[in-house]
Amino acid sequence: MRVSCYDESNIKQEVSRCLSCKVPSCEKGCPISNHIRDFIKALKEDDLPKARKIVYDNSNLAFICSIVCPHEKNCIGHCILNKAKKEPINVGGIEAYITHNSLMEVPAIKETNHKVAVIGAGPSGIYAALDLAKVGVKVDIYEAFSHVGGVLSYGIPDFRLSARELKRLEEVLDIFKIKVFLNNKIDNDKFKELLANYDKVIVACGLTKARKAGLGENKRIISANKILEEYNLKAKYNEGKMPEISGNVFVMGAGNVAMDVSRVAQKLGCNTTIVYRRSLAESPANKEEIDAAMADGVIFRFLENPVEVKEEDNKLVLKIEKMALGEPDESGRRRPVGTNTYSYEKVDYLIEAIGDMPELELTDLSTDHGYFVTEQNTFKTNLPNVYAIGDVTLGAKTVVEACMSGKKCALSIIEEFNK
Repeated sequence: MRVSCYDESNIKQEVSRCLSCKVPSCEKGCPISNHIRDFIKALKEDDLPKARKIVYDNSNLAFICSIVCPHEKNCIGHCILNKAKKEPINVGGIEAYITHNSLMEVPAIKETNHKVAVIGAGPSGIYAALDLAKVGVKVDIYEAFSHVGGVLSYGIPDFRLSARELKRLEEVLDIFKIKVFLNNKIDNDKFKELLANYDKVIVACGLTKARKAGLGENKRIISANKILEEYNLKAKYNEGKMPEISGNVFVMGAGNVAMDVSRVAQKLGCNTTIVYRRSLAESPANKEEIDAAMADGVIFRFLENPVEVKEEDNKLVLKIEKMALGEPDESGRRRPVGTNTYSYEKVDYLIEAIGDMPELELTDLSTDHGYFVTEQNTFKTNLPNVYAIGDVTLGAKTVVEACMSGKKCALSIIEEFNK
């Protein structure tokens, strides 16, 4: 595993390896276009305040993204040293060092008469709200749950993103005087009120409805969302109780959510197995997260797919079909094909981690398979003064991609206000 955050004793050695490329390929790999070469150069010059300013001038949530970004695919994956020697600069660890004990400073703000409502306090909504607040827009956030953060609070376990970082998230909203109305779920009537009371409305509610595998309803078939929400509420906020799962647990899926929930199950004392209908090469999870799950003792069974479930003696009996890989599908991955060869497995619980869908439905707002339809770069919807950002438009993406949508949306709104 990579170093997650450096300290003064070893940061100099890591930044000294950076080649300060004229055309930094690492920056091309960053969805939010961080000025990586420049903040590393500032550290080489022992100028931490300058490095911090460079980071925060471009990325409001750098203290979050430095921890949860898929660096192996983005900046680190594009580092020239990764291509040449397979020894890339650990950009995430360096960024975490820069932001570890700091938040961005509040610039001189000239207040305006503009008001914007944001539906959802996840990374995309918070990012947009911060960019708007920087230029004097009054921003209110309406959040359905009891804590800010969205997937950061309820989805990513505490051993990947601690309560400390979420507290800092609350602090940065506070210093920019962004008001958050918690436990405030928006329906059509409330949506109309927002349209009447604000100049613009941003829908950033994320994906909160778990996909089902079509295996029926059973108390021993549980969504990954439910497990992660219960675990995080207890681990991060000391609310509620830990998920009541035990024994042999199978997890369907091989995305990052599957890795997170399988590691949670292991920490709760379960014997956990991930069963995935494709191969390891087609797994959508980051390599780092797969490695971490394996290190925690999670077992992986590839090219297998539960197709039927029945309950027997307080256990689930899974009928599992052996799969083969066919031609690539629209995602570019090879399509799993059933072989009509089956095995049977008796387990205590089956956790479904096969993806999420939008839950919020707003009349007159155009959708495509449940996702809100927007213009590509402005994130405008079909309704005047209404924008939609984050996973509810992009599908399940990374935190940094959600942040980028918030950044582009805020810029679009600021340009509208300045006309």
